[in-house]
Amino acid sequence: MGDVPAEAVTTAGTRTDFAGINALSSRPAGYAVALKCLEVQHAAEQQNPSLRTEERVILHGDAWPWYRGALGEIAVGALLQELGPEWFVRHSVPIGAGTKDVDHLVIGPGGVFAINTKHHAGAAVWVGDRVLRVNGANKPYLSAAHRDGADVGRRLSVKSGFPVPVTSVIALVGVSSLKDSRSPRDRSIAVVDAHSLVAWLTAQSTPLAATKRELIKLAAEEPGTWHVDPRAADTLRVMQRFERLVARVGLPESGANANTPAPRKKRRPPARRTSQPRPTRRAILLHVLRLWAVATAVLVGILILRGIANQPCTSPTGCIIPSMYAAWKPLLMLIGVAVGGSTIVGTVLGLMRAAAMAFTRR
Repeated sequence: MGDVPAEAVTTAGTRTDFAGINALSSRPAGYAVALKCLEVQHAAEQQNPSLRTEERVILHGDAWPWYRGALGEIAVGALLQELGPEWFVRHSVPIGAGTKDVDHLVIGPGGVFAINTKHHAGAAVWVGDRVLRVNGANKPYLSAAHRDGADVGRRLSVKSGFPVPVTSVIALVGVSSLKDSRSPRDRSIAVVDAHSLVAWLTAQSTPLAATKRELIKLAAEEPGTWHVDPRAADTLRVMQRFERLVARVGLPESGANANTPAPRKKRRPPARRTSQPRPTRRAILLHVLRLWAVATAVLVGILILRGIANQPCTSPTGCIIPSMYAAWKPLLMLIGVAVGGSTIVGTVLGLMRAAAMAFTRR
C-alpha cells in the first residue's frame, strides 16, 4: 500500500485535511500579532539600520502596539492552559482570506467564547453601555469584539448545521483597575480581567447539549471553517524570531503609551551634598561668650554651695547641706575642672578659627 495522502477521503465523500487541522491546532497564542510586529520592525530597520546593532535592538514606534499585543495574547494563552481537558482551545484562529484572526477560541461546558485580548499595563478601564475607555480615552473594543463573536457564530453555525451562540469576551491584560458600569443583563460582551478569565469561563453555563458541543468542536477543528489556507505561514519560525526580539528588547514598562516606544529608565542624578553654611566671626564670638557664661554659672553655683557647707550648722536641718557637699565634693570638683577646661579649649579653638577667617579674607 502507498502512503496515505494528507487529504484523506471519508466515507461521505468529503476530504479531511489532516495537515490543515494540525496547522490550525499548532498556531500559538499571539502568532498573528507577533508576525505583524516582526514585519513592521523589519521594514523600519530597512529604512533605519541603526535600530539594530550587535549590542541592542531599538523597537520602532510603529511596532510597539503589535509588540505589546503579542505579549498580551501570549499571557492569556498561558492562562487558558489551566482549563481542563473538556475544553477546546485554539489561538490566533484565521478568518477569511485576509489577515484577520480571533485571538482565542474557547469551547467547553460553559459555551463558545471568542476572546479578544487587549494589553494595557497599569491602565484604568471603564466600561459603559456603548463605550470602553482606557485611561479616559474611548476605544472601539466593544464593537470589534461584537463583530468577532458574530463572525465566529455564523461560521460555526454554517458548518455545524444548527445555530451556535457565541459569547464575545474582552480579556484585559495588566490593567490596574476595571469598572463595569453596565447592568448585569446588558453585558452581552463580557469584559474580564485576564487574571480572572479562567475562573469566569468555568463559572459560565450554556443551554447547548454535550452532543452539540462536540459537533461544534469538530466544526471548529476544520480549517475550512475559518480560512482558505491556514498552512500559509511557518508559525514555529515566527515565534522563535519573536522570542529573540523579546530577549533583546525586554518587557514594556507599566503605563507607557502603546503608540510610542517604552521610555528608558532615567538615571537619577547623584544627590548633591548639602554643605553646612560656614559660621561667621560674629557667630564664633557669640559661641565663645556662651561657653564662658555657662562655665561661670556652674563655677559660681559650686562656690555658693561650698560657702554654705562651710558655715557651722546650728540645727539638724542645717547640717543636711554640709553632709551632702562632703559626699559630692569629688564629683563637684571634677565637674568644675571639666567645665573650665572645655571652656578654655573652646575659646582657644574659636579664636583660632576667627583669626583664620580674618586671614583668608585679606
